[in-house]
Amino acid sequence: MTDTIVGEKRDIFKDLEREIYRIICRKGIEITKAILEEKDAELMEARDRKEYRDKGKRRTTIKTVYGDVTYRRHVYETVDGEGKKGYVYLLDEALGIGRIGLVSLDLAEKIAD
Repeated sequence: MTDTIVGEKRDIFKDLEREIYRIICRKGIEITKAILEEKDAELMEARDRKEYRDKGKRRTTIKTVYGDVTYRRHVYETVDGEGKKGYVYLLDEALGIGRIGLVSLDLAEKIAD
């Protein structure tokens, strides 16, 4: 009888722990999205408008240790020294996101371990 009661209490706590973890991860995703989009807006306003022509926003997703964060950021058209058009995401450059793909550095390190 005691084993059954102890087992049930463990299951209740385990369920509670999982639900709290899910809630925290969802909040982390929401906060990250808001921060990324706010930083992107700041970069858009501060950019050199002659060098970076705004071509609108694109949706993307970055994988993090707490889940996939989907957000929108501006893409800019630019011309290099040879007159070739190219496209850049100032947010990606500012945060170093593009260097490792759309996986956070923390997640990439955990995968490598």
